[in-house]
Amino acid sequence: MEIKSRPGSVVAAMIGAAAVTAQFVSGKAVRDALFLTSLDLSALPAMLVATSVCSILLVVTNARAARTIGPATLVPASFAVSGVLFLIEWVLRPQAPSSTAIVVYLHISGLGPVLASGFWLIASERFDPRTAKQRYGHIAAAGTLGGLVSALVTERVAAVFGVPAMFPLLAILQFGSAWFVRRTAVCAVAGGTPASTGEPPSAAQSRSPLRVLSEAPYLRNLAALVLLGTTGAALVDYLFKAQAIETFGRGDTLLRFFALYYAATSLMAFVLQTSASHLVLERFGLGVSAGTPAGALLAGSLAGLVAPGFGSLLAARGGESVFRSSFFRAGYELFYTPIPAEEKRAAKTLIDVGFDRLGDGVGGGFVRLSVLLAPAMQSSAILSLAIMCSAGALLAASRLNRGYLGTLENSLVDLSRRAGAIDPTQVEHTVSGTRSTGRLRRDRVGTSLGRQMDGAVARAAIDSPSLDAEMRDILSLRSRSRLRIVEVLSREDGLTAGLVPHAITLLAWDQVADHAMFALRKVAEERVGQLVDALLDPNQDFAVRRRLARVFSVCVSERAASGLMFGLDDPRFDVRYQSARSLVAIVEKNPRVEIDSARILAVVLREVAVGRGVWESRRLLDGTDAGDSHSALDEFVRTRAGESLAHVFTLLSLVLPREPLQVAFRSLHADDPYLEGTALEYLEGVLPPAIRQRLWPFLEHRSAKRSARPTEQVMADLLRSNHSIVLNLEELRVRASLVSAESAAS
Repeated sequence: MEIKSRPGSVVAAMIGAAAVTAQFVSGKAVRDALFLTSLDLSALPAMLVATSVCSILLVVTNARAARTIGPATLVPASFAVSGVLFLIEWVLRPQAPSSTAIVVYLHISGLGPVLASGFWLIASERFDPRTAKQRYGHIAAAGTLGGLVSALVTERVAAVFGVPAMFPLLAILQFGSAWFVRRTAVCAVAGGTPASTGEPPSAAQSRSPLRVLSEAPYLRNLAALVLLGTTGAALVDYLFKAQAIETFGRGDTLLRFFALYYAATSLMAFVLQTSASHLVLERFGLGVSAGTPAGALLAGSLAGLVAPGFGSLLAARGGESVFRSSFFRAGYELFYTPIPAEEKRAAKTLIDVGFDRLGDGVGGGFVRLSVLLAPAMQSSAILSLAIMCSAGALLAASRLNRGYLGTLENSLVDLSRRAGAIDPTQVEHTVSGTRSTGRLRRDRVGTSLGRQMDGAVARAAIDSPSLDAEMRDILSLRSRSRLRIVEVLSREDGLTAGLVPHAITLLAWDQVADHAMFALRKVAEERVGQLVDALLDPNQDFAVRRRLARVFSVCVSERAASGLMFGLDDPRFDVRYQSARSLVAIVEKNPRVEIDSARILAVVLREVAVGRGVWESRRLLDGTDAGDSHSALDEFVRTRAGESLAHVFTLLSLVLPREPLQVAFRSLHADDPYLEGTALEYLEGVLPPAIRQRLWPFLEHRSAKRSARPTEQVMADLLRSNHSIVLNLEELRVRASLVSAESAAS
């Protein structure tokens, strides 16, 4: 199910991703060739450590700037500054080639990830989680395509003009990225976004990145994934570059190799993104997608131990790069979509860049130790360390799905309260259902009331002094006198065991049904066995069963809940609906009541395994009590949600986290695309696959009906229909008059 966003926002994000990735890919090719040409390979580990320190300083600077400048301004300005730096480096390179190579390495490796993280921060605030899941694959694919084109251009420029000519080109790419990122920031999603990317958080909201990270286990797992994944990649990258120098030498030839290498990995990543990214996300989840680079690096490192050489290292490093640019990018960025804007702005750059560069630094340190401590076996030692880091990254990725769902729950409740779509005082009672548009009016008593007695004879028999008090009450309940019945049902001392069956029978009589429910609720827990027997008796009047299910709502015992579980199998929808409603009320009052989750899910699966005609035609014959705490919600959803959908969510709230599920139900009917998208993304993650597959078409149908036709068109159709009905009625009247005249003439 798709939440429609403005086409301009998606297109702007795709172009922005292409520009950002293009400048970064070209920059990495220039960085590697320039550094390895100007300096010895032995300087690379120290360079990795220096890059980590530089990146962390940039992260701290960026975090402080973000407290006063919104991302929509800060990120494009940073791209523009980066472009100016490339022009300065271009001018200085002829005078100091080695120093310029170091500065360029720090510039691209330190500032480049900060800029990319800033772009994805803006993108994450443009889309709700559901739309992001559907669109991020396209956006990432556009970025990969931009990287592919830039890599091919870099190879041609290096072949024709040499490395120095790349500096003006990189500056142009930076300025272009600044423009397109700004366009992405100002293209808003229809229906609004959770936060404005153009404004910084308030002072009250602003918190330090480390504090946000320390308070969120979910973010700590993300940080661990980035740190361990980057460390393993840095270890293999060192061996890969060493083999590349031995194979291709230095200078322009090396630059052309790296350009072709990045082009090939970008092409393969693009193919995976366009053909399988969405499928992997849907079938395996975000955790598996985020763990694919570590899995590729683990397999490649093991292959490198078994069959050393440039080929195995190329496969390991290339596989990690391909999966990082395809499945990882499409899944990793989604982890941030449900995080509140102020926390995301504080922590994202720290995780994306700080821990990423820290991983490079740790990898460089490990390389240095391996060279010093085991020079004869440094390749095997480095690959072994890469295997351990990759295994740790896979472990961290496996924990992310649960954290993502938990964050979605919190985000759903928080967003709905901020938007005013849900009254916090009513959240606890959200799913308890909708009520029917009318009450069945019946002026008869069920056949089980017995023969009607003559009024005078009945009164004489009831008032006879020879009868004991309970018998007089029974006769009063079986009489046709509403006053006598109400007098017995309204007593403070409650019904005795002998009166309960007669009071149950009175539930079929509309004129006294409310009084009968009141009297039965007073003794419901004490007489629960009699009530359950009547509820499950197929010979009981249908009106009795559906109203009796409502009586159980005051109970708190396991026996009452067990009886209602059987009521969920009743052939009549009203009885099942009211049984589920009362069951939720019992669990809310007594959380220690045990609910058979497997049985509830089986009931839900049976409820959704119906045709659309049955699903949409279900209507309740009774409403809820005037004083029912759920009545305010029922009034809200009565015109927006069907009874079938409300019943399914009532059942699901018995076995799934109640509050976020209730909020999701109301968010599906709120006029806020971001809320609806967040709700759908949460439901997709939390619902069992079999139920989700059956339920999704009904949710899609509701959304399509709500958004497919404008109000003006619906009104015009109604007016046309009304006009057609009037004409048809007039034609029928004329025909009837003609028939009457012909009959009279004959």
